[in-house]
Amino acid sequence: GANRFYYCTLRCPYHEAGISMRTSFLKRLIARMRGRDLEAEYQVWLRQFGRITEGRVVETLPELDGGLTIFFHYSLANVQYETSYRLNDEQMERQHKYVPGASITVRYDPRSPGSSMIE
Repeated sequence: GANRFYYCTLRCPYHEAGISMRTSFLKRLIARMRGRDLEAEYQVWLRQFGRITEGRVVETLPELDGGLTIFFHYSLANVQYETSYRLNDEQMERQHKYVPGASITVRYDPRSPGSSMIE
């Protein structure tokens, strides 16, 4: 089949700064010292402009602080991605929806499909 390439033409805080999700701790620290939380900005961007696909919960991991991390996978163009996401406060209220085997909505970055979040 034909290869598909997706290019992001939207203004993403990470892409504008030339930063990927794998940005070094030092770069994120400098941005935070300048009053920016690049990860929070990126999450907002993904909620607004991320592409949507279906994923499946693989495992849940309760955290010591009461939080919950979800391990999930999804496929795009015959490539399987597996990653994790820590639920936010709103998602924690409906954590029963994120049991292993559950179908979930995944928002991913078209320029970096391995970078994603769950809804």
